[in-house]
Amino acid sequence: MNPSATNLTIVRERLGKSQKEVAVRLGISASLVSKWENGERKPDDSQWWELARLFGVTASFLQNEQPAVHFRPRSQVARNSSDKCELGVALNDAAQQIQSLHEAWVMAGLTPQRFPLTMEFSDPMLPSLAATVRSFLGLNEKTAYAELREALAERNVQVFEWKLPPKLSGLSFQRDFSVIFINENMPPQVKLFTLCHELAHLIFHLREGNETEVSVMASRNDPLEKEANHFAAELLMPAKKVDVLVKAEGTKLRQKACFFEAVDRFGVSPGAMFYRLSQHPWQVVNYATKADLFVEKPRVEAELPGARVTEPKQQVASELLKAASDLWQQGKVSMGKVAEWCMTARSKMDAYLVTQVDYDQPVDDVDLGYAEVDGIK
Repeated sequence: MNPSATNLTIVRERLGKSQKEVAVRLGISASLVSKWENGERKPDDSQWWELARLFGVTASFLQNEQPAVHFRPRSQVARNSSDKCELGVALNDAAQQIQSLHEAWVMAGLTPQRFPLTMEFSDPMLPSLAATVRSFLGLNEKTAYAELREALAERNVQVFEWKLPPKLSGLSFQRDFSVIFINENMPPQVKLFTLCHELAHLIFHLREGNETEVSVMASRNDPLEKEANHFAAELLMPAKKVDVLVKAEGTKLRQKACFFEAVDRFGVSPGAMFYRLSQHPWQVVNYATKADLFVEKPRVEAELPGARVTEPKQQVASELLKAASDLWQQGKVSMGKVAEWCMTARSKMDAYLVTQVDYDQPVDDVDLGYAEVDGIK
């Protein structure tokens, strides 16, 4: 089937819209929308533009020769149509960003690289597996979020911080390159656990055709989610150190002061520490008394649409920003294309790119990206 027909279906269904809804919005018949998605007909230029505006994506994304990325949620994060639309916007944005990364790298003549470490998950072997990962990334046993993010960037993992829906902690993609998206509205310690959780998916799960995953930390029923949580807990709170803590403090860890001393010692969130202490073999805390220790703050509502940014540096991975900036300075892409890749306003990207210009080179060699105006040369 024509990739653009597939893309129309994927993008529409992610937003929870029916073919009839699309038809009504565009003033056409539902049968025509069906023919577009079946590859029997193609939208004209104005219809592509209307579809892109309706779906909150770019026309070039819909018309791309490669099918859009599929995301496979393992847990039910969308409880109603509003949730589904909010989640769909975020996933469509993520799919566009993945496509933009690939397009920029191809144009820059770079070869995308994926995270090189893969292992078989084993609960009994978790201490050894986590130690291997820690050594591979050059991490300290007490790891900060910024340290882990930098270590992953050095190993070909692009980490984006985006305004994701509150129920969506993170998601990951891996094919010929590796990408992790983190909800920027979470505290740093929660981001840290989420990043470790998504790293587990890259290492243990995203292979053999399973390209993408959507992860929600609050859902622990799925076996792969449990594995990712177990790995994250071991990476951040090694069992041997938790053993020492529990033997020294025992039931005192059920007291708020002692519990938060442990939180500070490991540099994790209260939720992560509680999760670890509730695990076998320690089980010194339980969820019935969790509220006596701390109450988790509700997630901040994301500003829709999804990942749209106000400043390029805020949410765009550094490798994409550098590749796009270099291609623009070499005159290979327009400023508008760079703005599209980075999902930001043209005026914001214009202001950012001007700061990247090497003023030692002749001015004529630099395209500042301003639109041409009729009658002005």
